[in-house]
Amino acid sequence: MASSRGPEHSEVQQPAWELLRDHLGYEYADGRSPVFAAERESETEVLLLGRLERKLRDINPGLTDDGVRQAVAALRQPLAANLIDASETCHRLLSRWVTVEEIVRGKPVGRSVYYVDYDQPENNDFLVVEELSVKGPRYTRRLDLVVYVNGIPLASIECKRPDDDHGIAKGVSDLLAYQDPDKGVVRLFHTVQLCIAMRKYGAQYGAIGTMLNRYAEWKTFYPGDEHDWQQRLGRTPTKQDVLVAGMLSKRNLLDLTRNFVAYDRDGGKLVKKLARYQQFVAVNKAVGQIIDPTSPLELKDRGGVIWHTQGSGKSLTMMWLGLKLRRQKSLNNPTLLVVTDRTDLDRQITQTFQNCGFENPVRASRVRALRKLLSGPPGQTVMTTVQKFRDEVDLSRGSKHPVLSDAQNVFVLIDEAHRSEYGQFAAHLQRALPGACRLAFTGTPIDKTQATFGNYIHKYTMPQSVADGATVPILYESRLPELAVWGRRIDPLFESEFADLTKEQREKLKATEVTERRIAESLDRVEMVAADIAEHYKANFEPDGFKAQVAVCSQKAAGLYYQELSKHFPDRVALLISDPGSKDSELWTLKKPFDDEPEVVRQFKEEPVDRLAILVVHNKYLTGFDAPIERALYLDRRLTDHNLLQAIARVNRPLPERDKQWGLIVDYWGVSGFLDKALEVFSQDVAVDDVLQRRDDEAASQALKQRHADVFAMFIEGLDRSGVEPWVLALEKEDTRAIFQARYRSFFKALEQLLPDPRALKYLPDFAWLRKVRREARAFYETEDTDLPDCSAKVRALIDRHVKGDEVRQLVAPVSIMSERFSEEVEKLKDPRAKASRMEHAINRTITVKLHEDPVFYESVKERLERIIQERRDQRIDDAEEFSLLMRVRDDLKSGRPDDAAVLGISEAVAPFFGLLQANAGSGDETASEKLAELAEAVFDSLKQEAVLDWFQKEDVQREMRRKVKRQLRLADYPEKQIETATTAIMDLARVRLG
Repeated sequence: MASSRGPEHSEVQQPAWELLRDHLGYEYADGRSPVFAAERESETEVLLLGRLERKLRDINPGLTDDGVRQAVAALRQPLAANLIDASETCHRLLSRWVTVEEIVRGKPVGRSVYYVDYDQPENNDFLVVEELSVKGPRYTRRLDLVVYVNGIPLASIECKRPDDDHGIAKGVSDLLAYQDPDKGVVRLFHTVQLCIAMRKYGAQYGAIGTMLNRYAEWKTFYPGDEHDWQQRLGRTPTKQDVLVAGMLSKRNLLDLTRNFVAYDRDGGKLVKKLARYQQFVAVNKAVGQIIDPTSPLELKDRGGVIWHTQGSGKSLTMMWLGLKLRRQKSLNNPTLLVVTDRTDLDRQITQTFQNCGFENPVRASRVRALRKLLSGPPGQTVMTTVQKFRDEVDLSRGSKHPVLSDAQNVFVLIDEAHRSEYGQFAAHLQRALPGACRLAFTGTPIDKTQATFGNYIHKYTMPQSVADGATVPILYESRLPELAVWGRRIDPLFESEFADLTKEQREKLKATEVTERRIAESLDRVEMVAADIAEHYKANFEPDGFKAQVAVCSQKAAGLYYQELSKHFPDRVALLISDPGSKDSELWTLKKPFDDEPEVVRQFKEEPVDRLAILVVHNKYLTGFDAPIERALYLDRRLTDHNLLQAIARVNRPLPERDKQWGLIVDYWGVSGFLDKALEVFSQDVAVDDVLQRRDDEAASQALKQRHADVFAMFIEGLDRSGVEPWVLALEKEDTRAIFQARYRSFFKALEQLLPDPRALKYLPDFAWLRKVRREARAFYETEDTDLPDCSAKVRALIDRHVKGDEVRQLVAPVSIMSERFSEEVEKLKDPRAKASRMEHAINRTITVKLHEDPVFYESVKERLERIIQERRDQRIDDAEEFSLLMRVRDDLKSGRPDDAAVLGISEAVAPFFGLLQANAGSGDETASEKLAELAEAVFDSLKQEAVLDWFQKEDVQREMRRKVKRQLRLADYPEKQIETATTAIMDLARVRLG
């Protein structure tokens, strides 16, 4: 919740609602005003029922009162066991309709009722509410901004200070807390589609349940542009402006709500997903191009290519495009044909469509089934492979592909359209579906010499993807060049293998028998490379739980590598290859344990490295395989053109929970030369450096040196390391700790990237020391740490191996301020500033944790603490005097409420209620206090009687409790103007003390 007095309000919250009101046409309401309060039945009601009922009647003319009641009830009380299920149910209602039953001429008749008019955005009611109070089972939460459409909350926005580097993290933390079924206001989020955290210079969004590491920026004003908005605002737009204008414009908000939300069953768990900006723009550009009434092109010629780099969510983009095409009335319920070139990809994309609730996708496993489906009624979604079209044609006889459907509203969505398989397919497709519009998707650049599928509709390149965090950079490392098999290094290797032959014999043998593949299959070479892979993997990836693929040139080589790597990783290597030619071969025996490929893939993606660490492959799983846990691809095979670009992208999937900063290609073949060639053939928009960054250890060493200097520059040069106390005191200010945290992380990332290079080892003692300083500072200042662990397992292992254990004592033991030992621990500190600072932060932390248990008492303690701190800052008292005053505050914290409560005969349980009543009444004389003490006892007893099991989750019980409290306050002549505020505060306290 943003404070109305701070910069989070004046620079973040207010500019947001002003943009919505003044530039996007929203109505504005202050959630604290009596006028707005009159729109709600109570603070527990999250829908604005008056607005909702009016719009239901406007959008659905002739809807009866009973129909309105049924539609409202469906949204208010979804049949669901938890938040995600309720969200899915409500989204289905909002994006489609609800069926109500009305009595027409004495008979029940079903009717579809719509909550939103998606065709005419201006026909809806758009409202932004500031400071909205919502009562949950235990607490009343006040939300900074809530966006309503037709009285239904669709977006919740948390605003934080512009100068708070952790503001987004705090905003997301608040949003997740609001979604807690016990302590939050979960009913509000049944219909909320966008959860937004912003701080002016940063703004990110997610769905319900989305963790911080999955929140994303929105980087476009589409369909507007930055210049236009700069003119409208009279200033350079901030990131906050981009998100608000780009996502919450009336048309875009409704479009996102209806067409760009997916509920994906990921590993059996339901997860809500929202489109990223590039997906939203690509889909809308494609649909706009297709339905453009001014286009001179025939419908079938309005397709094109969407180039979105590997790992950026192409399958979901295809699904959302299909969904939006299906909803275009002008397209008359089109048929969608989704085409891939491999059975596993066909299965994968079909599963994506099904998991995300796309209606009735059907896999055409046979040619006859495909023909039947395409010649049937419109409105079908058919999934198939390119081979089905080739199977219809006898190329040897020069036959032509038969027509499967001549319908004009057929749309073909083609996955991975850069591949050579689609060369003849394009011609077959044109004959099979002469009226179809083709939309091609690719993760790698389309060959510039072929314009098979039309011009680019939208591009989202590798550098953009990395900049957005949708993918991670791919580093490249060449290993053992004397073992490489490409180019001129084949000759010396060949010479050493056949040194016993004459030169003429070697030349003849080379010309007739020796190939790259045979050299690569040499057992001696495989043994050497496998040993190097094992050493490299153990040093770089195994400690942090990352996995790897080894891609080799043949099935025979795959079997050899599997056997050799299994010596280094017993029972932790899997062999995934196509069926060998003979069931009697040794390869068949090696492959047999891994016949259940889906289970092997699941283990690779989900199980720890001590179960399965490495996949050995030949052709399989080098494209269309998405495993974020994979950080390394060891290449010992020739790959060219799009196959190379596809393969290296296996390691670019982010894994934020493990702080995956990059993926690595380790090259034993020499494929980097092929990369230049591949990019010459493909689009000029991509350079080699956009795809691979060579692992330059010299540059990494210089970067590490600089990151080391940056973080140590925060401390006095030569600061003694015999004790950690002065280092921790240097981080006393919160903003200083934030800078330290950022520089520490940069130092760690640079160190991890260079390790295990010997040049990095000299930095380990300094890193170990800073790690200790960071850990002690977190304990000393009692700060919440929402960041990732302080270093990786790989770095920890190297510290243990190379850094001698220190004798530095722990600065502060984890002792509660309420413990008798706390004073002893603080007295051990040598510096008076350290003692005062430790006491100050411990008191502040205790107040933060316990404030809700007795708000009046802990607020008064907080005010005392702030006065003492200010006196020290103004140099009216020194550190020793501050410490003495803080000791008294700490003693009062231990003692609890002042003695006046005991004098009045109030029990410890009743005292907080008395404090609330007294503070709200504004009276402190003895007679009034005695009356308030009696009232507090009566209120407490009344609440206690009503506090049945799980009462805080039962709306009817809470309503009765509120009614009784108000009645008791009025009978006691409590100030009328304060009754509502006091009742709300008492109920919040009751949820804590009696819940």
